[in-house]
Amino acid sequence: MVAGEETLVHINRLILENFKSYGRRKITLNLTKGLTVISGPNGCGKSNISDAIQFVIGQLRSKTIRSEKLAGVIFSGTKEGHKTAPHAKVTLVLDNSKEPKEIPIATDEVHISRKVYQDGRSEYLLNGSRITRGEIIDTLAICGISIDGYNVIRQGEIANFASMSSLQIRNLFEEIAGIAAYDEKRDKAQKNLDDARTKLRIATVRLEESMKNLVRLEKEKEDALRYQELKVRIKNTEAKLIHARIREMKERITENETSISNLKAVQTQAETTIENIETGIKSYDASLDEAKSKVKDATTQSFNTLSKEIEELTKDLSEESAQKKQISIELDALKLRKDTMENQLEKIFEENSELETYTTSTKDQLDGADDTLQKIQEELDLKRKALESSKSSEIMDQLEEIRSNSTEMNKRKAEYESQLAIYNNNLNITNSKIDEKEKRVVEVAGILATFLSRKAKYLEEISEDEKLARNLEVKVGELREELETVEKEIDDNELNLREAALNIKRIQTEISTTKKIMEEVASRDRGIKLILKARDEKKINGIHGTVGELCKTHPKYSVALNVTAGNRTDYIVVEDDEVAAKCLLLVKNTKAGRINLLPLNKIKPLIINVDLKEKGIIGRAIDLVEFDKKYQKAIEFVFGQTLIVKNLDAARKIGFNYRSVTLEGDVVNPSGLMTGGFYKGKEKTRISLIVEDEAQLPALEETFVNLQDERKRLLEYRTEITKELNEELLQQLNDVIRNRDLKQREIMITEEEIENRSKENLKIQTDLEELTKEYEDIEVKIEELLKARKDVGMTLDTLLGGEMKLKEELAVTGVQGILGEIKTKESQQQEIGEIITNLKMEHFKITTNLEKNLVLVKNLKDQIEGIENQEPDKEKEINGIQVVIDGLTKNLEDKKIKRDGLFQLIEHSQNEQERIEREQRKLREQLEEERKQQTQNLLLIDRLVNEKINTDKQITELEELAVERDLPYIFAEDEVIDIDVLKEVMIGLKAELESLPEINMKAVSQFEEEQELNNELFGKRKLVEKDFEAINKAINDIESEKREKFMVVFNNISKDFNRIFGILSPDGKARLELEDLDDPFSGGINIWANPGGKKIVSMLSLSGGEKSLTALAMIFAIQRYKPAPFYIFDEIDAFLDINNVYKVATLVREMSKDTQIVIISLRAPMIAAAEKIFGVTAGEDRLSQIVSVSIDEIMKIVEKTDLPSEAEVYDY
Repeated sequence: MVAGEETLVHINRLILENFKSYGRRKITLNLTKGLTVISGPNGCGKSNISDAIQFVIGQLRSKTIRSEKLAGVIFSGTKEGHKTAPHAKVTLVLDNSKEPKEIPIATDEVHISRKVYQDGRSEYLLNGSRITRGEIIDTLAICGISIDGYNVIRQGEIANFASMSSLQIRNLFEEIAGIAAYDEKRDKAQKNLDDARTKLRIATVRLEESMKNLVRLEKEKEDALRYQELKVRIKNTEAKLIHARIREMKERITENETSISNLKAVQTQAETTIENIETGIKSYDASLDEAKSKVKDATTQSFNTLSKEIEELTKDLSEESAQKKQISIELDALKLRKDTMENQLEKIFEENSELETYTTSTKDQLDGADDTLQKIQEELDLKRKALESSKSSEIMDQLEEIRSNSTEMNKRKAEYESQLAIYNNNLNITNSKIDEKEKRVVEVAGILATFLSRKAKYLEEISEDEKLARNLEVKVGELREELETVEKEIDDNELNLREAALNIKRIQTEISTTKKIMEEVASRDRGIKLILKARDEKKINGIHGTVGELCKTHPKYSVALNVTAGNRTDYIVVEDDEVAAKCLLLVKNTKAGRINLLPLNKIKPLIINVDLKEKGIIGRAIDLVEFDKKYQKAIEFVFGQTLIVKNLDAARKIGFNYRSVTLEGDVVNPSGLMTGGFYKGKEKTRISLIVEDEAQLPALEETFVNLQDERKRLLEYRTEITKELNEELLQQLNDVIRNRDLKQREIMITEEEIENRSKENLKIQTDLEELTKEYEDIEVKIEELLKARKDVGMTLDTLLGGEMKLKEELAVTGVQGILGEIKTKESQQQEIGEIITNLKMEHFKITTNLEKNLVLVKNLKDQIEGIENQEPDKEKEINGIQVVIDGLTKNLEDKKIKRDGLFQLIEHSQNEQERIEREQRKLREQLEEERKQQTQNLLLIDRLVNEKINTDKQITELEELAVERDLPYIFAEDEVIDIDVLKEVMIGLKAELESLPEINMKAVSQFEEEQELNNELFGKRKLVEKDFEAINKAINDIESEKREKFMVVFNNISKDFNRIFGILSPDGKARLELEDLDDPFSGGINIWANPGGKKIVSMLSLSGGEKSLTALAMIFAIQRYKPAPFYIFDEIDAFLDINNVYKVATLVREMSKDTQIVIISLRAPMIAAAEKIFGVTAGEDRLSQIVSVSIDEIMKIVEKTDLPSEAEVYDY
């Protein structure tokens, strides 16, 4: 969990059953987020809550939970009669309601329980299901809860931390960084390294022993091979080496020279044609490059510029449209408000008309009632005068006085009634206003809720739009990258097409050349042609073909091997001597000349064996040709005794022991004869060439077709991408951005409305408070009037009693009739008075409502006038924006038309490019045909030249043979044999053979076996060395990774430690320091601090309170590096003075905004900082009790608790 994030997982409840001092009962502690303080007197069981949390998360060390054994947490009973419990159980209820679930369990609450029995057995439950302790630990570890972490700080742990040595602090950092895992890996790797070192030593010993055997066997092998070689050379030297044939006659030389001259003239003309075609191809290349450049320019520059302009215009158009829409919405809202106000004004006018009519009627009724009351008063005055003229004047005076008092009381009572009616009316009006305000509060709340819901909806839609925009931007970027990739692939495809076409033509030419060579071999001599025809027609079975036909070589060895073989390339290989006799008979009968035959059952080839490691030696001639193994004897007969070397210097360094031929055709013979110079046939060949990649020709042709298809597909795909990018994705992206901007403007309007409604709501609340106070004042006045009216009523009752008594006395005097009339009139007077009072009240209500309506009418008219003043401005602004929109729309359409024109230009350029490529391909095909014809002519010239050369050689061979046998002809230049030299060579070979020591003929196979064993041992040692180096590197990597991980932990905690210490000690600084910077694991970690700006010293040299403050800063820094969802601190402020307790309390309160913190404390500043306080007390039965208390209640407990004085908490 990152600092500053909202706490996800936190403790909802802690349930204790039979746990320690809380007795045989079930205690539930409801916790909330933020800072909770648990306080109470010493020894009442506060720390048992910390023990319970450590117990339920899997703590096994009983001392950690302050118990001699694990079963010690079970309630053990009391002297007051509470029995020992059979088990104890603690349940931790974690809040897991936030999505996504931090704990991977589907429930919103996770119940983790641990139950321990008297025999020490424990069981763990997760949501009621039994699981293992390891599973509990793994589940809690997901959200950063650890049994040994610093999320629970026990009593005395601050002091222990403050007294740690530098090595102990380093070990703590290693534990935080997980260094133990690296040490375990290193130890395992070191063991593997020791094993590898032992294996390497054993492999080295065995390899040294094998090398000694190999040196000995190599000498014995060389002697054995030399013995075999000498035996072969002696046998071969004893035989005569005369291989000559005659193929052509001098008469054919002139004919060949004429044909060659004619063909060269044709070749000259062909070269001119080829040059013209190549010029045409180059001109097409220029046109093709120009077409491609147009496509590229249109695609990469103009098109991109247009697309960007269209995108910007679309965005501007979107913004202007949004602004127009917004102003239109505002204008419609103004018109709607105006219509509403006009309707309201019309209703008020109608109501005022009715009220004025009713006021006139009420006033007329009041005037009539006043006249009636005046008449009744006059009649009463007459009756009272008549009564006064009677004899009972004294009684009448008393009665008049009572009546006068009654009248006064009735008048006062009427006044009270009138005031009561007014106040009741005012009370009703105020109550009505309160109801209206409350109703408006509900309406405003509804409007606010609507606007907030609308804002949330807009925010959600904007989030979706932004997500969609990001996705579209990613897709646009991907498509643009894809477009660049496709362009590159098109270029690569064109290169591959050309390369494939060239390779196909090269292979086809080489195959054609080889075929021509074979045809030339058959046409060079009538006898050879006759025998090969007999083979093809199957007249004679067992004819295999010429040596040049049956073997193949690489073109770079062609000259050397042609010189090596000489005219022996025309020797015909047959199955046996019987087939050879049939062939000779056929040639003789047809007088087709002479031929040379190699019967496989009779020929005995000589093969040289030499050290090929000599500098300059390419290899034996036999090793540089490819052939079927069944023709091996014949091929060895021709090539077995010759070495191929790089140049004459290499041949001379080898000496004259073997026949050597250079790559340029120079020959060095063992006799000392050296033949060379300019070789006419350097560009000719009589041995079949190895056609490289011949087997791949079908695959290459298929690849060529596939590349053409791929190019077509890439061009189509490029068009699709361009269309999708510009016509779909960019348009869609612009629409999304436009919608997002519109919604953002809607949010701004909505927020403005929310602010206005919030202000209106505050004003309504203020009005409500004023109306409520007015309502209460009116109620007080009504209560006073009711009390006064009650007193007047009691006085009237007293006066009425006196009046009745006097009337009884008057009854005797005979004036009772007059009194009756007076009473009737007074009753009428009272009724009319009440009517007048009611009419006045009604008139007052109507007048008040009229005044109220007039004020409302004035306000509505002012508002309507303001709206009417705004409407023209809004309409003018809308018209101005519409002009801008029309201009942007036209500009956008023009840009789109221009972009469509670019599309057409690109399409036209691509079509032009394809046309040029088609025409260029035709020229290339024509070029290939011309070159093919030229090659055929060259081959024909070559064949004619070869025929002339062969004719010359045949004549020379005949002359040399005539000299050897007293006949007028000699051997060919590479076939000279000196008999005297051969005799001397024979003597030397025999002497060398006799000088050899005793031969171990098994040395060759023994050497190969020992060499195989040596290679195997050498390979094994290499593997062991590789393993050794890999393990050594792994150890170094582990150490490097271990140090890097440690330094990351050190630097992060050091940074937070310095910052937190500066908070707790504003004038102070603190730092962590490694004793050994080069090797952090060789020394410890020192903590330096200067609380209050004092001299900076080691933490161990600080006073007790300063140590505690520094240790707390260090612990808080560690907790910040490895945060947990909740922290339990048990009296961490016990040794701090009151000022430092304030600082720690402030810091902890700030920390609690991000995580849940529970602190057990008796210090007032810490308690005052709490958001929730629990008190823990011990009742008379000595059982701990938990109560939720106010800060005042807990402070009383704290004041009674014996706390250490300042002198005790400070170590002076």
